[in-house]
Amino acid sequence: CSFPFQKEQRLAIIADHLGFSWTELAQELDFSEERINEIRTGNPNSLQDQSHALLKVWTEREGNLATATLIKRLTKINRMDIVHLIESRTSEEETSHTYAEIEWTIAQDHSEGAQANQIL
Repeated sequence: CSFPFQKEQRLAIIADHLGFSWTELAQELDFSEERINEIRTGNPNSLQDQSHALLKVWTEREGNLATATLIKRLTKINRMDIVHLIESRTSEEETSHTYAEIEWTIAQDHSEGAQANQIL
């Protein structure tokens, strides 16, 4: 399954756009000042690395609720650019996933020959 890759890719894209806002987002996500400093010192070379580390910890902590909460918090800190980015990428993934399912269904139908025509 390609979901872990898609998740990593999405986190990297969000991290790219977050920049200096990552600490403000971290506070909104209830990260302590100490934890924020740990992320900062653990990734001293770039804001993108710091942002990515924050998002990774956050998604591991929140699981399936991470995206919805992230959208709310990004809205609160006025980063609608990233909210739109997340929403457009999520709908693209759903569309392509559905398209893949459609292709698979068509392939299955063809393998069943005449019966498939009756179903359609």
